[in-house]
Amino acid sequence: MGGSDELNNLALACRRCNERHYNFVAGYDSETKAVVPLFNPRQQIWSEHFLWSANGRTIIGVTPTGRATCNRLDINDERYPVDISKNYQSFAVTSS
Repeated sequence: MGGSDELNNLALACRRCNERHYNFVAGYDSETKAVVPLFNPRQQIWSEHFLWSANGRTIIGVTPTGRATCNRLDINDERYPVDISKNYQSFAVTSS
């Protein structure tokens, strides 16, 4: 959709983020009530737009672009419990 598939035009993304990004280039910032460009990893610095929460479980947008990107990509998917590790304890792999 408008971009080439040359290596210098590609960025790694998980399937979920890639699907949510789709061909959107802007998103809504709920704090400023403005439509702003989404974060561009080729042109912008991640740490200028995002922070990790103290517990390391949430990405926080600290600029209009960061907040709009978190919202558009639904980066902090909250469909699942905070600590699902308990559900996987019975699947622990042990070495013999």
